[in-house]
Amino acid sequence: MKLSKFTSALLGLGLLSVAGVAQAANPVVYLAGASALRSTLFTAVQSGGIFDAGHPGSVVSPSPNNTATSTYIVYEGQINGTVVDISIFWTGAEAGVADVAGNLLTQTLTSSLPGGSGTFPVPGSPGTYLTQASGWTTTAPLSSIPGAPSTADLALDDTSQAVSLTPKSLYNLKDYGAIAVVPFGFLKGYEKTPDQAWLDVNNVTTAQINEVYSGPVPANYFTGVLADQSDQVAITGRNLSSGTRVNALLTSQYGVTTTVDQWAYNVNYNTPGVLAAGTSYASPGALTEIGNDGFNTSGGAAAQLNFDGTGSGYVLIEPLAVPDAASAHAPTATGAGPATYLPYNGVYESDSAVENGSYTFWGYEHIFGTVGQSSSSTAGQVGLALSNGIKSYILANGFGTATGAVGPTYTAQSALIPLSLLQVTRSGDAGFPAPKN
Repeated sequence: MKLSKFTSALLGLGLLSVAGVAQAANPVVYLAGASALRSTLFTAVQSGGIFDAGHPGSVVSPSPNNTATSTYIVYEGQINGTVVDISIFWTGAEAGVADVAGNLLTQTLTSSLPGGSGTFPVPGSPGTYLTQASGWTTTAPLSSIPGAPSTADLALDDTSQAVSLTPKSLYNLKDYGAIAVVPFGFLKGYEKTPDQAWLDVNNVTTAQINEVYSGPVPANYFTGVLADQSDQVAITGRNLSSGTRVNALLTSQYGVTTTVDQWAYNVNYNTPGVLAAGTSYASPGALTEIGNDGFNTSGGAAAQLNFDGTGSGYVLIEPLAVPDAASAHAPTATGAGPATYLPYNGVYESDSAVENGSYTFWGYEHIFGTVGQSSSSTAGQVGLALSNGIKSYILANGFGTATGAVGPTYTAQSALIPLSLLQVTRSGDAGFPAPKN
């Protein structure tokens, strides 16, 4: 078991015996949910943005679970004088909320691919977590971890429960409130030798996204050029675990629970019900229909836009959160080509466009706790510390103040935008922003 710095110091001074270490283990809080905050939290924890003043936190899980992009990670720090470990599984926003509620998400798939037809639990629901007993080296479901709660303690979600697959009417979770705005963008996939239809797809509208979620449409519907009708536009993306998917379906006015028709390159079901993709970026083969399924991780979804779609007859588009969009735009994998940002309703995503209301594809980031969770409990104190700390950190570190936009000349934009910078408001997760009074 990996020891905290405080425990190690007591051992070194002879004030604590090795036999007593087990009794001195720190309390553990289990957190699941949206990966939109993953890299921001990684920096905020270690810079002193979350834990007690003068006590910056640290990463205590060893490699490979110790980076800003790790799916599993454990942070340790002091909150209200008590050293706490936070074990995190970045499982997706909807899967995280379901984990906290104890609501097993399932999906019924009808794919013609082997292993892609039937009813399966959504990958990541229920979650697994790095265990303290293993020194944070192996994962297990909470039901197999001695002393762990029956459900995750906290979840980060890109929307409120009002639009969740785990509804408040059935699971009245503790809501620590909105902590930031999460922007999203649309991109089109790479073509090494682009045809005219690909070149002509240079904008997406609410009506077009609404239509393409039902299945591929002729490219001329997007471009207004009759000659482009020989190609089609198709959409790819995440599975039911994803807050990005929920936000895209809300923004397009399609419906969160309405069946979608998504497409992908180089895919398989090596594990039944779990969609995976290869890495044949230069020669991915035909675009394949995956229906209502999608990718369980943001990285896997973003990588779809890096396959070479030359000659496929399709222009592949996808909604992505800011960090995932940036990785698709500048891929590092061998043979992968860059995705291209698209304006939404004629506007490229930018901090200022979100804040002033001209760009409308964004969600409110929330923290949820278990039903009846007390703010004075260890998990409740962590929830409050995360909520307050993230708000303070992103405001103090210039989030929401990036200049330029993601296109046509790329300028990096903020993954999160402080609520205090918004010049617009909206009553819920969907609908159009209105000027603040």
